[in-house]
Amino acid sequence: MNDFNIQAASMMSGVSVHQIRAWEKRYNALTPKRLGNNFRSYSQEDITRLKLLGNLTRHGIAISKIAGYETDELLKQYESLQNDKSFQSESEPSTEIKDKLDLLLNFINVKRFDLVTHEVMKLKTIASVTGILIPLMKFLVNDPYAFNEKESRNLLKLLIEETSRISNQGHQR
Repeated sequence: MNDFNIQAASMMSGVSVHQIRAWEKRYNALTPKRLGNNFRSYSQEDITRLKLLGNLTRHGIAISKIAGYETDELLKQYESLQNDKSFQSESEPSTEIKDKLDLLLNFINVKRFDLVTHEVMKLKTIASVTGILIPLMKFLVNDPYAFNEKESRNLLKLLIEETSRISNQGHQR
């Protein structure tokens, strides 16, 4: 049986180390084994659970609502979202959009708001609004404990302003 440390679990699941720890502590989303040195040890089942939780939260479902679900129920929820046609068209952004969203979420998780601002200011297309800015807003709204009120308010203000700027540019063309 292979078990993995938190860094490997993060890499395999797509959920940041910080987020894994927060979900464990705040929501009891999973309980990895602890080794003699008190390090976490994640099983393949834990990795699967993290992947599902990550996918569902990236699509706007609050971790507080799903953290207590059994893995089978998480899988059913994810499959039902995949079968929803409106979800599919909304959730299949280009690789470039996905990469930018992942980059921004990583910057947010390590509280590098200066880098978030810099990257957001470079966005220019309507696809970036639907594929990046809206999911970022959902992330901020759905996990109110991740940041203090001022940080969340400032980030949401920036995202809303940039959404408006990009949308207005699209209408002027």
